[in-house]
Amino acid sequence: MLTNILEWSGFSSLVEASPMPTAIYEGPDMIIKIANQAMLDLWGKDASSIGKPLSVAVPELENQPFFGLLAEVLKTGVTYQAKEDRADLIVNGKIQTFYFTFTYKAIKDAEGKTVAIFNTAADVTELVNTRKQIIETKDRLSFALQSAEVGTWDLDPINNHVVWDNRCKELFGFSGDTEVLYADVLNCIHPEDEDRVQQAVAKAIDPAKTGAYDIRYRTVDRNHQQIRWVHCKGKAYFNKDNVAYRFAGTAVDITAEVSGRRREQQLLSLVDHNIDHMSIADMDGNLIYMNNAARRMLGVDQNADIAQYSAIDFYTPKELARVQGEIIHAISHQSGWQGVISLKNRLTDDHIPCQVNYILIKDPVSGEVIGRGATARDLRPELKAKADLQRLATIVEISEDFCNYCDIQGNTIYLNRAGSKLIGLYNDDVHTKTLYDYHTTSSNQLINEVVLDELKRSGKWSGRLELIHQETGEIIPIHKQMFMIYEEITNEPVAIAGIARDLRPEIAARRLIDEKNAELNNLVKELNFLADSQPAVVWTSTPDGNLDYINQRWSERGSIPVEEALGSGWTTTMHPDDVPVTVKTWEYSLESGDPYQAEFRLKDKDGNYRWWLVRALPLKDEDGNVIKWYGSNMDISDQKELEKQKDNFLAVASHELKTPVTSIKAYAQVMETLFRRSGDTRNADLVGKMDKQVNRLNSLIGDLLDVTKINSGRMQFNHTTFDFNELVEEISETIQLTTQKHIIHRELKYNRPITGDKERIGQVIVNLLSNAVKYSPDANRIVVYTEDQGSNVQLCVQDFGIGISKEKQDKVFEQFYRVSGTREHTFPGLGLGLYISSEIVKRMGGEISVKSVKGKGSTFCFTLPIE
Repeated sequence: MLTNILEWSGFSSLVEASPMPTAIYEGPDMIIKIANQAMLDLWGKDASSIGKPLSVAVPELENQPFFGLLAEVLKTGVTYQAKEDRADLIVNGKIQTFYFTFTYKAIKDAEGKTVAIFNTAADVTELVNTRKQIIETKDRLSFALQSAEVGTWDLDPINNHVVWDNRCKELFGFSGDTEVLYADVLNCIHPEDEDRVQQAVAKAIDPAKTGAYDIRYRTVDRNHQQIRWVHCKGKAYFNKDNVAYRFAGTAVDITAEVSGRRREQQLLSLVDHNIDHMSIADMDGNLIYMNNAARRMLGVDQNADIAQYSAIDFYTPKELARVQGEIIHAISHQSGWQGVISLKNRLTDDHIPCQVNYILIKDPVSGEVIGRGATARDLRPELKAKADLQRLATIVEISEDFCNYCDIQGNTIYLNRAGSKLIGLYNDDVHTKTLYDYHTTSSNQLINEVVLDELKRSGKWSGRLELIHQETGEIIPIHKQMFMIYEEITNEPVAIAGIARDLRPEIAARRLIDEKNAELNNLVKELNFLADSQPAVVWTSTPDGNLDYINQRWSERGSIPVEEALGSGWTTTMHPDDVPVTVKTWEYSLESGDPYQAEFRLKDKDGNYRWWLVRALPLKDEDGNVIKWYGSNMDISDQKELEKQKDNFLAVASHELKTPVTSIKAYAQVMETLFRRSGDTRNADLVGKMDKQVNRLNSLIGDLLDVTKINSGRMQFNHTTFDFNELVEEISETIQLTTQKHIIHRELKYNRPITGDKERIGQVIVNLLSNAVKYSPDANRIVVYTEDQGSNVQLCVQDFGIGISKEKQDKVFEQFYRVSGTREHTFPGLGLGLYISSEIVKRMGGEISVKSVKGKGSTFCFTLPIE
């Protein structure tokens, strides 16, 4: 115990002088020996608390951790420090929460025993609460931004560093944990908006401007190719040197808004171009909208402000009274009102009868009726059509067909102008004649025995009769239709109507057709003779691919008769190995309408298979539909044998050339080394040039070997998985070393591995790049680029050289083909590189193509499956 009064006096002076709340507690009961006014104020107590146990003076601390901490310090003598700990104290009769940073320090006697505890405290309640409010404010702001789906961004223009929240990253196509660089931000802007965005940013960070940034543009998610519209707003902040050190703002997804606006515009465009009148008015009759058709109908200028008009402007006073007094009140909430009204053109004052449909327009939220819509169809064309129907009688009168009308006994009541002219019966004479007077005897007999009975039974008859010209007596063959006319009430037959067609022109035409058919038959016989005289097998096919004609040359060559070969029977004589490809090619031509060409083997009369070159062209009608296929088969077995001999010769020759060429190359390299060592650089250079020519010769021999392997089916592929871009980079750098004039630009957008024959693919790339260098002597750049097409990779090589004419582009991949012309023929080569490249690509399941413009350059592309 500290019993020395001087010691306590010293502590008391120290405590009282402290600006911080300070107190000393003695013994296990924590008797408050000293407490300055700041500590008493902190507890909310007065000086009477001094001398009392702390648990009595400040009982609200009982269930809080402080007494346990004091006991531990008293026991161990180790100082305890706390930062921003919570304490609940009674102040002004109410329990309140405070936060303190405090220290419990042991006071020890001469033997080192803890006899008291020195307590200092600092009230940090206001600091803690302020910090909480800041955190809560930030949380509320973050929640508000998240709820509104607003993203925030903060750009450091000096260091080109950008900080985005997750929503902002999402709008630009990045995941939440992705670190976003400013360059990445620019790459996500739609290409068509890049310039506009960059101008807006430059304006915002220009100290001479306002620093405001407000723009709408599109972003592109590079992974999913999703396009979004965003609305970005922000502000730039400048330092004392007028340099923008911060550029921050928000981004909002407005894709739905833009889409909605577009849909609204599309709908409005559809309405504006509707051929019927469409308009909307408020409940007082003031016009809100009128489409273009309505403006034209009612005489309103297309650019006029429709709000200055009301329904009164387009009705006559009488019609307006009817609309306002009757029709408006009759408009149903469900079905509207339909009927005929008369509108008025305000410029011409024309009255326009219209079929109108009125509807009520309701507020989608409240259901309140807010206006009336109207659609109107101009009935003037329809009324005109009815008037035209009334003129049909006149049309019958001037018809070129014979039209007559007689009673049930045959007395003529009416004969039109064409009928009068046909039989030479005019004016009043018509009514004096019966139907039997102007038909022949045989026709009258048919009328009495057959026609009248059929008319009574079914009400109609049609067939062939004969008329007699009343002046010349000429017999006129006709095809006549007769109808029984019935009385409306009793349904009794009262008259017979007839319409007849003069058959003389038709008979003359049929006679002419018969003559032409005879001539055509003779021509067909001649064509068959001509086809049979051809050395080739000539055939025709229906549009579905079934042969319907084969000339007699088949009988001389084929293993089955012509009759069995028709249809699809010819395929039974085909070599089994050739059937799948041949049938597939033929089916493709049948479906596409493209010309057909194929080579395959057919069995001959001796049971041997011979090679045939088969070509067919489609005959099409005016609509492009195939109506016939015309084809020919040429025996190319001898040609195939010569090609086989040629390939064997090339294989042997190129193989035999390999050994001496290799030896020559080795000797040349040794000689060049010896000359250089002896200082004879002139001869060394000559030998070096010889070595280059040997390399060229070796390359040509290699091409010939590849051709023989391709033609014999012995080209092998060793598939491995490798980095495609790395291969393109490596080859591009190698080819770059061979040319000082050209710069090879690489735009490689494919970044995945590929499985295939690396060496053969490299051979194709080398060939395309070498050709690009060779055939663009006046250009200075070549572009090689790759594209990721999902399951395929595409590589293209673009040069800016001599180009290839359109008619020659399909031939560049043929064996030994070289582009000819006034200049191109000066370029060396056998014309095998593109053929070999084409075969390599095709045999690896890919495609190769060329696009070229004469004098402007060529682009060669090939695609390969990734797997």
